[in-house]
Amino acid sequence: MPRKAKTPQEETELIEKAATGDKSAFGALYKIYQPRVFRHIFFLVSNHHTAEDLTAQTFLQALEAIHRYEIRNVPFLAWLLRIAYHLSVNHLRNRSNGTDPLPQRELPNDQQLPEAIAETSDEARRAQELVRGLKGDRRRVIVMFFLEDLSLSDIASVLGKSIGAVRALKCRALQDLRQRAES
Repeated sequence: MPRKAKTPQEETELIEKAATGDKSAFGALYKIYQPRVFRHIFFLVSNHHTAEDLTAQTFLQALEAIHRYEIRNVPFLAWLLRIAYHLSVNHLRNRSNGTDPLPQRELPNDQQLPEAIAETSDEARRAQELVRGLKGDRRRVIVMFFLEDLSLSDIASVLGKSIGAVRALKCRALQDLRQRAES
């Protein structure tokens, strides 16, 4: 199970130590944030092996740039996710037109009735199809907000946009989803 920073002060100390070249401090940051970074990338690229590679690249870039990270109002996780986001976008641009399918979410457990499992599976597939139809930042905002549980301010940091712009993207994406669901 990944380690968690107990306090913001503990995280700050780890970042400061890592910035001075302490590999064990960076290793601790890796253990804390690797699962979140991997999951974020996986939802963007929909491929386990690619997500592993991009996660490794994210932490390599973070290690190389950690001395430039400034402890301000931007959480360290948002800084990492911004690196991950840019690597993922570049990967998708280089690969194709950037419309990879969304990853499959876990379906209900085996203890449910078959009818409930089938109904939930159909609903999940339909929701994935609707989100898959969103383009660009609208899709990314929906994935980060609903699947990654990131706050609007963290999403704004990752995308390099204002909170208002992210809020507007989320509203437009939800309107698009609603219209597509009704048609």
